[in-house]
Amino acid sequence: MLSTIEPSTDGMLKELRTGLPYVGTTQFGSCVQQAACNVLEAQGLKGAADLIGVSWGFTYGPGHDRLRAGERWVPAVARLSGLDLSRRRFESAAAAFDAEQAALKAGVPAVVAVDSFDIASPYLGRTHLMHALIVVEWGPDSVTVLDPMNEPRPASLSLDTYRRTRASAVARDFDMVVSYGTVERPYSAVDALTALHADAVTHREAGLADLDEFIRAVEAGRVAPDVADVAAERTYAQRLMAAAAKELPTLEPLAAKVDALARRWYFAHTVGMDGNGQSPHRMAKILRDLREREVKLLDEMTEAVAAAGPKPTGEEVAVVTPPNLIERITTVLARQTSVTTEGLEPTDDLWAAGLTSLESVRLMIGLEDEFGIEFPASLLSRNSFGSVAAMADAVGGLLAETSELAEG
Repeated sequence: MLSTIEPSTDGMLKELRTGLPYVGTTQFGSCVQQAACNVLEAQGLKGAADLIGVSWGFTYGPGHDRLRAGERWVPAVARLSGLDLSRRRFESAAAAFDAEQAALKAGVPAVVAVDSFDIASPYLGRTHLMHALIVVEWGPDSVTVLDPMNEPRPASLSLDTYRRTRASAVARDFDMVVSYGTVERPYSAVDALTALHADAVTHREAGLADLDEFIRAVEAGRVAPDVADVAAERTYAQRLMAAAAKELPTLEPLAAKVDALARRWYFAHTVGMDGNGQSPHRMAKILRDLREREVKLLDEMTEAVAAAGPKPTGEEVAVVTPPNLIERITTVLARQTSVTTEGLEPTDDLWAAGLTSLESVRLMIGLEDEFGIEFPASLLSRNSFGSVAAMADAVGGLLAETSELAEG
């Protein structure tokens, strides 16, 4: 099923930093971030694990089986670094496998979602659970992968095993994260903190509304209290906060509180998913307590960031954007393009969903008319229109600039 192989002396396996200190130590639920950090390190984002925690929020809606995090770190890191970084989902195995092999031909490894049931892990043959691997080579009879959490050395999966684990229902529609190029704009932890704060403020109300809906669903017994994604997002936010505190020591108390909050989310997930878990009413009470902690910490974050001194500029300005920003952008998307918006998630890859270059121009013009803004040359990139979330970040920043100019 799986055999470990020795690292290659040249090529992609040599370039990937599989011996990073966080390999094998990241907590449950953060395997996608952990695998992506290995790739991003190889592409020039040094200290990636301390720099990617730039998303903060909640996502829950019809058809969701768990509480998702903000999940906007991929477009945010792309914007900050200049990497062509995207998260894509596919409707078929054939489309996903074609995309993986195209990336590998370009010399780019892919982070892919698989089922732990079929790979060497503590869940082998026991539990169907989403996990992330780094694919570094497709061969005629096998696929070479790296598993930073369970086995950081290159390993070979038979094609049958790989196809089965990749096509599992828990693999989330053939989820894949891929990054082309090298870092064009190195950024610091303080830069990333500014982006994190902007994200938290911009998406605060919508995220809390989704959290409230999830709590009601848990209390009614309609959904399991799976909050691992949120715990993982808070863990990477804490790493970012701790790194920023090395430059701005006044942030140290806030970093400690974010760490405590992440641990509390992990606690909630553990007791909630335990086979002898708490009653729905008890779990709802735990989640409401966490909501109160979230609100308090978000307020403290705003005060601490303001007191610490980093001044947001341009697209990273933290502003209160229109509360229906996502909905308005989605409406423009449906009007100006052929992309099907029904069931579309804010972080879904629009290019994979069928967006064309010509349609992206019409989309840009439609957004300018809708919000009374003008996209500068620096935002006319594939990343800016890669998802509804990415467009929301760009539009929010431009609205902030317009507001500052009016006040000036």
